[in-house]
Amino acid sequence: MTNKVKDLIQNGEKVNVELKTSSSLLPKSLFETVCAFLNTIGGYIILGVNDEREIIGIKRENVDKLKKDFASKCNNEELISPTIFCELKEVLVDGKIVLYTYIPESKNVHKTKNKVFMRNHEGDFDVTSNMNLIVQIHNQKNKIYDEDRVYSYIDIEEDINHELIEKARQLANSNVNKRHPWMDMTDLELLKSAGLYKKDAITKESGITLAGIMLFGYDRTILNVNPYCRTDAILRIDDLDRYDDRDFVETNLLDMYDRLLDFIKKYTKDRFTLNSKNIRVSAISIIAREMVLNSLMHRNIIDGHTSRVIIYKDRMIMENPNSFSTMGYLTVHNYIPFAKNPTLAKFFREIGYADELGSGIKRITENSILYSGKPPIIEDNEMFRITIPLTREKKYSEVELKELVLKEMKSDYNAKKKTNTDKTLSSDDEIVLSVLSENPSITADEMCKRTDFSLRKIYRIYDKLKENKYIERVGSDRSGFWKVIKRR
Repeated sequence: MTNKVKDLIQNGEKVNVELKTSSSLLPKSLFETVCAFLNTIGGYIILGVNDEREIIGIKRENVDKLKKDFASKCNNEELISPTIFCELKEVLVDGKIVLYTYIPESKNVHKTKNKVFMRNHEGDFDVTSNMNLIVQIHNQKNKIYDEDRVYSYIDIEEDINHELIEKARQLANSNVNKRHPWMDMTDLELLKSAGLYKKDAITKESGITLAGIMLFGYDRTILNVNPYCRTDAILRIDDLDRYDDRDFVETNLLDMYDRLLDFIKKYTKDRFTLNSKNIRVSAISIIAREMVLNSLMHRNIIDGHTSRVIIYKDRMIMENPNSFSTMGYLTVHNYIPFAKNPTLAKFFREIGYADELGSGIKRITENSILYSGKPPIIEDNEMFRITIPLTREKKYSEVELKELVLKEMKSDYNAKKKTNTDKTLSSDDEIVLSVLSENPSITADEMCKRTDFSLRKIYRIYDKLKENKYIERVGSDRSGFWKVIKRR
């Protein structure tokens, strides 16, 4: 285990690793981390190491005391409720004593001092006041998926579009070398095989699931059952206040997939790109496919927020209501695949639209760099948002682009770890910065109307942009203007 702990220390803090210094007492925030790991995806806590990965070590005379104190507090309902059985273990790293423990993900929602914590890539955060999020955590832990909700009153013959089922049957058959089993099934048998027709565990009634309705229902059926099955595709090039073109897509997921891809194809440039094997590919098509699939498969399907695709001159944004396991920025190095709607994800893999879980983030990153020379910005929050740069800052050779891809794929996430005051901008920050570039004299109220952000959020973004030297105020608050010093 010595090598394992040493590797964890060398790789630094992550969403599932916490390093803490300790002398004769346990760190004050220790059980916030314990609680966060229990509520999220689990992780290692290592005592005797600072944030810079320097091994401080623990004195021999304090080891037993810390072990007993930790075990005792794990059984203290005030510090962790429900209580857990867990212990610190001792290991020698570079001649110094280090204590570690692994906290597994729990099936329960835990509290510490009556507060609920979750874990993200920046640390532990208090979600006690966010009841919707706590319900999501509870449902995820109990494997309660909204997509599996049974609607026994939906008539398979009258309310379901059987042409869409046939389309799925043919797609699945073309995705395999031999005849697909769905080819010899009735429509009802196919629905059962795909997990889209089930028996309700409580009512004992059988029926098509919400996922099945979203895939195969007529528009009127979907509207009656789940009016939130919608995506707003928007083009904002000249008219940033409203839009230059728009397609408000309220239909089944199969047709939604086609319409969103068509919208993106219509308004983005298909730039010449070569992949790592020197094969000509359409990077923007790959990006669009993966972004749209991510939105269809992993959205919080009953959330009232509308999913959106927004195309600007310099960027494309895809966002959807999210059932997240962590909060913060994601990269190919820290992304942990999580099936938010496993039945839908399995269905899209079966018909050949999607590949293995987690592969989309890698493809989006690689092709974003090939397309623009820059990686995407991926944010895992209450809205899952992917921002793709659409313009290149300079002319790149194909060799340079491949080198940038290789560098990004191999780079150490900890070398560019993001914090609240980091110079890395979120997509919301980018939007505000872009508006300020176009209109330096814009008022805060006008900025709210342009961005749909609250006034508090606008001021918070201003503070971040000022602190990181992206903008500065020239003149007074009443009659002055914003000077954009630099762009990302």
